[in-house]
Amino acid sequence: MKMRHCKYQGCRKLIPYDESYCHAHELVMASKAVDEEIERKRLESVSQGYRASERHTRYANSEHSHELGHAFYHSQQWARLSARVKVRDLYTDSIDRLVYGKGELIVDHIVPRLVDEGRALDESNLWLLNREHHNRKTGLEKKMTTEQLKRMTKNDWIELLK
Repeated sequence: MKMRHCKYQGCRKLIPYDESYCHAHELVMASKAVDEEIERKRLESVSQGYRASERHTRYANSEHSHELGHAFYHSQQWARLSARVKVRDLYTDSIDRLVYGKGELIVDHIVPRLVDEGRALDESNLWLLNREHHNRKTGLEKKMTTEQLKRMTKNDWIELLK
């Protein structure tokens, strides 16, 4: 059987010649196609004025944006790290284990960034959550003390969010 390398950026896995991607990257590429279709439909449904205003975040001109940590989440270092985590976890939510499109997942800190700033860029402290799970986790975090948050593990959060 003829074999070749997966076409995904630098992947060296051998696959049958009639396939383009290994199993893991086939899921990533399918997810990208779904994201592109969702974005295409979304753009068709919004007005041109809204599309133009969408280029700016709602906090871009806010004098309080630095307090909310937006500079951190707009850094190149965070962008690269969060993209790597999405590929590492194959666009799969850590709670329900379902694959989601790129825009539906949030790279989240298991121990919140503001609780332990030393782990803000620690890949082992990051996981993927869909928006619903992320919002529920954020609500629970607000009710917890700093000491409780520091002790929380990935498994603790999974139990709470299930």
